[in-house]
Amino acid sequence: MTPFPPSDWPREELRQAAGVLWDWHRAAQIEVPQRVLREKAYAVCRRFDLPVQLVDAQLLEQGAPTIETAEDLFSYTDATAGSHALLLAKLAGYTSNWIEVPVKQFARAIFLTRSVCLLEQDIEAGQCFIPADILVKGNVTTVDLVRCTSSQAIQSILWKQVVRARDAYASCRSLNTDLKGWSRRRFRVYWTGGLHILGYIESRGFNVWSKPIKPTFVRRTKIYWQIYFGKAGR
Repeated sequence: MTPFPPSDWPREELRQAAGVLWDWHRAAQIEVPQRVLREKAYAVCRRFDLPVQLVDAQLLEQGAPTIETAEDLFSYTDATAGSHALLLAKLAGYTSNWIEVPVKQFARAIFLTRSVCLLEQDIEAGQCFIPADILVKGNVTTVDLVRCTSSQAIQSILWKQVVRARDAYASCRSLNTDLKGWSRRRFRVYWTGGLHILGYIESRGFNVWSKPIKPTFVRRTKIYWQIYFGKAGR
């Protein structure tokens, strides 16, 4: 789930700007990005009066750090996904300080949801977003996490990650009413959809290996019913 991609934005100049910010965000997380991508992101910031420090905050010179604790996880998420989300929010016209906390919480919620859905792929790429202290406590290794076995200890670890994600969704719930127009409509899709994905993971007994995490047609239908009949976020 990629929230607020270029296709969501209502005008061509905003779609292009969002595309540049997304290109930078993706590159900054997986490699030493080309200078031209940073310069393009800076140009978008100048054009729309966005804070350039949010561009720089996403680049981790030493790569993704080892996530030892939940606090490390939250710090990493806020610096990367949170900074990117704030740029998109400000691009959409939400420049007041009140927006920053719920937007960062939304970014955290999406990131944590993704970390469960793509657990195996992340570990195979050399990144683990499950805090190491939780793994040690459960006597679980990253090798165990990619062996496609769902022990009680692993289920407990994934349950804790899902709880963290649910807490973050609850913390940004106010955006369902505080945002306006197209951004509120799209936010409701991602907010409600994210919660349904977590519910789907739980319904599978936290089995994230046997097949991709994709909500069933019935669940997708429920998502849109909740959104378009006004129940999302209430």
